Amino acid sequence: MKLFSSFSGGKDCMLALHRVLSGKEHQVACLLNMCAEDGLRSLSHGLNRELLERQSQAMNIPMVFQPTGRANYETKLKEVIARLKKDGIEGGIFGDIYLEAHQVWIERVCRESGIVPVFPLWNENTRSLANEFVSQGFKALTVSVRQGVGKEEWLGQLLDNSFFSMLEELEGIDPCGENGEYHSFVFDGPIFEQPVSFTSGKPYTGDNHWFLPLV
Repeated sequence: MKLFSSFSGGKDCMLALHRVLSGKEHQVACLLNMCAEDGLRSLSHGLNRELLERQSQAMNIPMVFQPTGRANYETKLKEVIARLKKDGIEGGIFGDIYLEAHQVWIERVCRESGIVPVFPLWNENTRSLANEFVSQGFKALTVSVRQGVGKEEWLGQLLDNSFFSMLEELEGIDPCGENGEYHSFVFDGPIFEQPVSFTSGKPYTGDNHWFLPLV
């Protein structure tokens, strides 16, 4: 199939994309980022649009941005899928791991849009996925942490084995952050032609999260 990859810039969507590319069964035509209504930042991770474009360029896969708010997210997602279908897109890659309610929602949206959802990571052990991410040579750092769940000092930490081991020892924390404990930015890996350049800014708070701005 000809697929788009639902893309936030973080580790789970990156590992899902990597698995599909490695399998060579499907063609990945583009990355799809649902960005904020002003078009300047990703809606989920708060990443600067320019950083996402650098990831796209480093992987040599085109990026499609769809501005949206949270209230009209489903409508805008269906709109962009309809446009992508005109270019031959038959399905989408999603990095979900075990949140069943979200998987059910994605399946319904895809069914109503006439495309096939692909879940390369579904129902796998999250620590094993974290180990695979590191062993495959991906490099990422944390860019947001949910207050009341994580710690501000997690910001900017590399997602290596020591980081995942630390998370695994904490009660109620998923190593992959599947429940929104933290989000990440991937800046290098086996599907990158070159690392993504960036600099870190001063951390700030908002929407019950700590954020590390990258430029």
